Amino acid sequence: MSLFISCSETSPEDLVNDRTIIETVKYNTDVFPIVESQCLSCHNDNFASGNNSYSTYAQFREATENGNVIDRITREEGDPLLMPQGRRLPQNSIDLILQWQTDGYLEN
Repeated sequence: MSLFISCSETSPEDLVNDRTIIETVKYNTDVFPIVESQCLSCHNDNFASGNNSYSTYAQFREATENGNVIDRITREEGDPLLMPQGRRLPQNSIDLILQWQTDGYLEN
């Protein structure tokens, strides 16, 4: 009985699991859709839960820079301070927001 093991060259693109590689995360194209669908129902100019409105790029950037957004979205399930309330964002959404922060809060 013989066992043959073969290796081949693999590029980084071959190692991606159903995730699009984004070179730099930008607010308008990558982050705002998350904010719009997950945050604005409670954090808008007409109803600013906790006195936090995320209706504009500047508002969301400030809340991310001061740590409020990152603190709230990275809490564990069941934590009463987790946002959005009652459920955790999908990890890929959290990762995009964290990468946006790392990339320097690019708007466009």
